Amino acid sequence: MNKFIFLPALQVALNFSFDRQACRSRFTGLALVISLLCFASSASAKLDLSVQIVGIDGPLRNNVLQSLSVESQKNDPDLTDNQLRRLHQKAESEIRTAMEPLGYYSAVVRGNLTQSEGAWTARYEIEPGPPILIQDRDIQIEGEGANDAAFQKLVKGFRLQPGDILNHQHYEDAKRALQRLAAERGYLDAELGIHEVRVRVERHEADIHLRFNTGPRYHFGEVIFHQDIIDPIYLERFVTFKPGDPYSTEKLFDLQGALNDSDYFANVEVRALRESAQNLLVPIEANLEPRKKNRYTAGLGYGTDTGARSSLGWTNRRVNRKGHRFKSLLRFSEIQNSLTGTYVIPIRNPRTDQFELTTSWMDDKTPTSESETFIYGVSRSLSRRAGWLETLYLNYRTDSYVVGAESGKTNLLMPGISFAHINADDRIYTLRGHRLALDFRGSHPALGSDVQFLQLTLWAKVLRQLGAHGRFIMRGETGITRLASDNTLPPSLRFFAGGDQSVRGYKYQALGPRDASGKVVGGQQMLVASVEYEYRFSNTFSGAVFLDAGNAVNDWPEAKLQKGAGFGVRWKTPIGLIRLDLAKPLDETDKAQYFHLVVGPDL
Repeated sequence: MNKFIFLPALQVALNFSFDRQACRSRFTGLALVISLLCFASSASAKLDLSVQIVGIDGPLRNNVLQSLSVESQKNDPDLTDNQLRRLHQKAESEIRTAMEPLGYYSAVVRGNLTQSEGAWTARYEIEPGPPILIQDRDIQIEGEGANDAAFQKLVKGFRLQPGDILNHQHYEDAKRALQRLAAERGYLDAELGIHEVRVRVERHEADIHLRFNTGPRYHFGEVIFHQDIIDPIYLERFVTFKPGDPYSTEKLFDLQGALNDSDYFANVEVRALRESAQNLLVPIEANLEPRKKNRYTAGLGYGTDTGARSSLGWTNRRVNRKGHRFKSLLRFSEIQNSLTGTYVIPIRNPRTDQFELTTSWMDDKTPTSESETFIYGVSRSLSRRAGWLETLYLNYRTDSYVVGAESGKTNLLMPGISFAHINADDRIYTLRGHRLALDFRGSHPALGSDVQFLQLTLWAKVLRQLGAHGRFIMRGETGITRLASDNTLPPSLRFFAGGDQSVRGYKYQALGPRDASGKVVGGQQMLVASVEYEYRFSNTFSGAVFLDAGNAVNDWPEAKLQKGAGFGVRWKTPIGLIRLDLAKPLDETDKAQYFHLVVGPDL
């Protein structure tokens, strides 16, 4: 066919050689026609080919398809009929070879290549035959690690048991797992000795033999820090191992993560100096590049509870070489202005244990009250087992307030203790996680306080993935106060309900006991619960439906839970979800509906 395309083109080109201008013009057009004809000829030459695999499925079928040349090249526009026949001829061999790693050495393959109405079909009917079964498995650990429980557990859990179908990938995985465990636990001279699989095809059996010599176990040497901004004695508190402890890559990664999280250093490189090891002691080197001493932050936001809000922050990352910090934060919003300064002194474990001196001022103007509060506090935070953070604190606070028709001023010396626990796959957008918090505080005239009370607050939020695109979110909060008779709490220590983070469908702090004029003045007890289902339509957007219930009261027989329900949209951003909800109170006679807008991470 190509002769009929190009021969006339050659003749026309020769005929126009006498008129250069016309020749150029017509030759250009002719070249375009030739190109189009060549493209059409090439496109029409592309084979219509389908590949069919019959008789096997699952991983076996997938491995065969990945190994078949006729499958990988079926969409090649340059594939010709003759090339297809050659690919088909070697397909049977490729199929048998692809099945052997999964334990099938006796496959029978019947291939058929047919053409109908211009379309090709390559069909392969496969009888896998009996699989190769592991008859004998001999895996031995030699050297100092022979009695290491970690190796014994690993070998026991290998997917290479007598009676199993031979799988060469599992065999390779077993070898890599041994080598990886040896490196993790400090057997730095470990090596494979005998490692072989003996297959007896005629008997459909295989024997596995592995000899793994761990060699001696290395131990940690001294840790050398390369930096000049922090006292090395303080940095040593980040190290969870001592010279002479068994070497562990997990502990090295833990040290690197802790130094990264300390906020002192912009870059952290922790590595083992294997080449400098002496007497099985491996020195550790930490190269640390300092961050800038001062950090400044600014933020803008909006929430239907707070209205427009902004913040300015300043942190001195290292006041001195002992790792002390100072941080301050100034916040403005339509309902609250505040200024807080905190001096942080790391203690014991500098990752989580610290001593704080805090001074703060807050000016609150909510729809229900106005108050000005000064707090001078000291606290000590410690990391407990199972990820719980414990904080003991002692605050001296003064409150001047007006709530409803009531006004007053209180001075409180208030000790307290709080516990917090967070566990999440992702703090920003959580598919599985929870946050739990408990706070217990109080005051007494014997401490020089104006009010005698005890107060307990519990808060919980749980998120679980539901199906491929859904999340189930549960939230709850409760508070209980025991107040001495004839005592009055400032509004900042009372409970209110309603708003974005409470009962949606009601305004901020719109639920609670009211005074004679009908203004909400807050209560001694509080209970809030919420259930929500969210469905993701894409990686960025999702929708949600929810039901909230709660109230704040002085005595539960006096009131009931108020309920609100609605739906919302979610927009996933790097700083968390932007949540826009439309909620309606279910216990009100009017038809009021409220929008709630919240921006931030899940936990």
